[in-house]
This record gives sequence, structure tokens and C-alpha cells, in this order.
Amino acid sequence: MRLRRVVRYRVVLLRRPAPYNRRMKAPSLAAALAAVLTAGCGSSDPEAEIRAVLAAAEGAAESRDAGFFADLVAESYRDSHGNDRDQLVRTVRGLFLANQRIEVVSRVDEIVLEGADAARAVLHAGMLGQRSGAELLAGVDADLYRFELELVNDGGEWQIIGAKWNRALGE
Repeated sequence: MRLRRVVRYRVVLLRRPAPYNRRMKAPSLAAALAAVLTAGCGSSDPEAEIRAVLAAAEGAAESRDAGFFADLVAESYRDSHGNDRDQLVRTVRGLFLANQRIEVVSRVDEIVLEGADAARAVLHAGMLGQRSGAELLAGVDADLYRFELELVNDGGEWQIIGAKWNRALGE
């Protein structure tokens, strides 16, 4: 008599974050908390404030919080693709609607302060999204992007006034 081996795939693991995701999210959650705690304290380190804002943006993207990005982007925003603030916020909302799950891993490469209230930041972000209603692997898209951001400190809050981004291939 020949025994058949039964193989079962556990889809349950896909419904909750894998252990490596929890470890990756912990620093971004801590940075987001630090950003909230230092926002009203008048911190004297603008670079640390900008890093905290960027880490909070990573957490907001993973939780699909479009309101965070609406507040982060200044009214005077313009980017290299011809978008203004409203177009960018609509694009972000569309991405959040289209993807039921988003994962972001970012690295700040450089922050250059240009006076007391202006800065430029360069960062790389690996982004993975799982489209809503799609099968597991067929609905997953991932890319690595390089962002160059222009920020201003407006009343104690850093806001993005300009951006340039493109796919980062081979960097």
C-alpha cells in the first residue's frame, strides 16, 4: 500500500505580519512616537526633527493614513513631475485604495540644512504593495525609489514643498 503525503499551505501566516516585519516596524513606530513627543518641545536639532518626520511618514504609509500626508505636504508644493499638493494627495489616496497592504523600508542618505528653516533630504525607500482583491503573489508590486525632498519649517512643523523622485536602479 502506498501512502500519500498531504501538503497543506497555511495561509494564516499571511494575515498577520511575519516576525521580521514586527522588528522592522518597531523602529519606525518608535521614531513616530519621538516625532510626536518632540514636535511641541522646540527641539534644537533640525536634522533629528526631519529624520523623525520621515520615519513617521514611513509608518503613516504602512497604516495607509492619507491625512498624515495631506498635513505633511505644504500648500505651495510643486514637484518635478508637475504635480501640486492636491494632485499628490489624490495620488497617495489612490495608492492606499488600490493596495490593501503596504510595506515600506527607507534609509535617509543625506540631510542638508539650508539655514534655520529650510532643508534638503535624500532618501531611498523600498515599497511593496499588495493590490486589493488580487491573489497573493499575482497582486504584489515592489519597487525601490530615490527621493529628493525640499522641506521648510513652518511654525515648528517641517513640511515638504518640493520633491523629485525616480526608480533607483543599481544604486
